[in-house]
Amino acid sequence: MGFAELIGAPWTQSDWPGWRQQLRGPPMKLLVICILQVLVLFIGLIIGIGKSECEVSIHGGSDIEINCNNCKTHPYVSWQQLVLLFVGLIVISLGVVAALWRSRKMCKIYGIIMMIYAFVIGLTSLLTGLDTIVLSSALEHIQDSVCKTFVSSMIGTSRMNAILYALNCILDCLGAIYAIKSKELFDFQEIANHHNEFQKSLLL
Repeated sequence: MGFAELIGAPWTQSDWPGWRQQLRGPPMKLLVICILQVLVLFIGLIIGIGKSECEVSIHGGSDIEINCNNCKTHPYVSWQQLVLLFVGLIVISLGVVAALWRSRKMCKIYGIIMMIYAFVIGLTSLLTGLDTIVLSSALEHIQDSVCKTFVSSMIGTSRMNAILYALNCILDCLGAIYAIKSKELFDFQEIANHHNEFQKSLLL
């Protein structure tokens, strides 16, 4: 069984000219969304390099304390970030395969994953935004200049991450929408092709 048959695609390697002609409308938009998702992934990876972290604790349910003696900077990419990048690229590749190979099966899988991702990442964006507000409130009570620098860096990173998560959530929603639209287009085109073949067989 070849790759095209495995993913349920009507195209084979010899159909490359057909790809270029048919890659328009929803499949083209889906491919562009996938490229933007890859770009956002790498931007997030770059933002994570050199980020500052301080131990934060909450007392009495509302009092926020930042332990300035336990602050550190991450100058390198962590293995967790690399795992997230790798998983993200695998998921995005499903959308690329769906668009290029016109695979209805991959459209369905990618669309479902994107709907789940949109919910999770959207919630993460909201929580990260709230985290930024909490850190900004705690910053007002810090006197040590070095600690202020660390916390200010944390706030900047959290703010950027919140924006990036929100952008990613939008892209995931659009990815799910255009995966569904692409699948509908592929279904319609297959029905049209079968109808044309049936009409030709009648003429013979």
